Amino acid sequence: MKRGFLSFLLFLMILAGPVIALNFGGPNVMDWVNTRMAMFTAQEQPAGLEETAAEPALEDPFQWLNDRPALREVFIPDAFTSARYVSVEKIVPFDDLLQSGETSPGNDQLALYAAARAPAQLIEYCADVVATIGSACDVIYAEARENRDGDWVMNGRLSYIPLADLGTPQTVENGQLLTAKVALPFTGDLAPANEAQTRIALLQQAQAACDVLRAELGNCVLARVSFDVEILWITDLEVLPAGTNPQRLDATAEFAVYADPVQIDSAAFADLVEATLDPI
Repeated sequence: MKRGFLSFLLFLMILAGPVIALNFGGPNVMDWVNTRMAMFTAQEQPAGLEETAAEPALEDPFQWLNDRPALREVFIPDAFTSARYVSVEKIVPFDDLLQSGETSPGNDQLALYAAARAPAQLIEYCADVVATIGSACDVIYAEARENRDGDWVMNGRLSYIPLADLGTPQTVENGQLLTAKVALPFTGDLAPANEAQTRIALLQQAQAACDVLRAELGNCVLARVSFDVEILWITDLEVLPAGTNPQRLDATAEFAVYADPVQIDSAAFADLVEATLDPI
């Protein structure tokens, strides 16, 4: 039916020229044909081909960081970076690096073997990180060396994705990145033992201080926490209860903020961090 109608319209179009020439002042056949063709075409248009407005591109919430690599390393909230980590240290006899039933390699292979086993040894400390300051954690650096006692010291960096809100650094105009490093205070005459509960408490202490700084300055990142291990001398252990853990911790934290230098400079920020962690 429609095909026949279309053929009829085409026939009229062929005749349109002569008809118009013969009908000055009469009906305009070409206008009528064009109108009917438009109506026919609209009826034949398949559903779903209507023009739709293009959807706007999703805005990158971290666009403001793209041209600021140093800031991005510190403030990007959903990626591991080399500028935000927990530094850990573990000291063990070499035999502790061997798996069950595994024989020790030759002396010339000990260093390579210890270095290869260091990441697996150190990633265990990620449990402390995700229990406190991070939603995820991974080893980004590890090394091993033998100490004077014949034990093996493994040092590593655990990058983490922050669990806490970092604040709103993107609202700061003409800002600069400020950092301050301080020792984490502890009570008692003896440095705390290198145990999970101690590390967790120190990480919580550092994050609590960062929360205070964020409330004061609008943003804060716990950029680094370092756990350095010292071993008590035999003479120190002799006066302590039997079974005392000889490995003790010295902990430091480095805080970073993005702030207007007119509001606060590096020296003032260092003083603020010190006062926040150890108020008088």
